[in-house]
Amino acid sequence: METSRLDVDCVVTAASDVPFTKLHDELLGISEQRGYCYSLNLPAARIWELIQQPVTVGSVCERLCAEFEVEPDPCFRDVADFVFAMKVAGLVEVSHGPA
Repeated sequence: METSRLDVDCVVTAASDVPFTKLHDELLGISEQRGYCYSLNLPAARIWELIQQPVTVGSVCERLCAEFEVEPDPCFRDVADFVFAMKVAGLVEVSHGPA
């Protein structure tokens, strides 16, 4: 699924076997077995927290717009980019349909 194919109705869920640890305002995830090391800044960490249960991209954007006072269009682009990168890395699942 390409970033351009993500829309507000896509449902995203973090993979259940991906360990992240809170470190100040960031999340740090390291898995030697899966071959990744990620440091998520505050907005990315908040997205990660919001997608622990199945949720639409639109719902994530609504929450982020309210919490970070960001406009909907740039928020959607940033969320879509993050979700796409995490999907490519095998850290999230994305589907079309209701959450």
